[in-house]
Amino acid sequence: MSTRKTITTLVGGVAMVATVFGMTTGLAPASAAPSQSPGSTLNIVDQNFTGPGKNRVIVYGVYPMQKPDAVGYLNNLTACGGMHYIVWGDDGNEQYLFDRNYPGVHDDVDGFVRATDRGLEYLQQFVVPASVLDEDKDGTDEVFVRARFVDGDCGSRIQNTNVVMGNF
Repeated sequence: MSTRKTITTLVGGVAMVATVFGMTTGLAPASAAPSQSPGSTLNIVDQNFTGPGKNRVIVYGVYPMQKPDAVGYLNNLTACGGMHYIVWGDDGNEQYLFDRNYPGVHDDVDGFVRATDRGLEYLQQFVVPASVLDEDKDGTDEVFVRARFVDGDCGSRIQNTNVVMGNF
């Protein structure tokens, strides 16, 4: 292989790598939401079968800790303790959209907070009007939930879910 052909091949390869690298690193994320906490997820499901313009918000997560510690927290909840789910929109900055508070320990068809071998595990689902989640009237909506466990001493443990993008 001649020197000229080798240099041309190398320059072409470097240019291709630089282009691919620039395409992947040059794109800023559309959302500036806080990073997702490990083990915390959000799903949003269209609920049009229950009526037009409704979405079901489903939040699941685990606050990692030993089971005896989790049992202790749940056994000592007072009036200020329980789970609080705050729905946020993010179009470059956080926008409060909606929230639900579930005081004390609960376990019903729509969700729970309980002690498991993994820690404090929670699941909650609730229906909201789609218009509530429409945080970006002219484009794609970015929505996440901040799950907050409030213990018996009114201390908080916070987790952020993934960002769900769509046109709500």
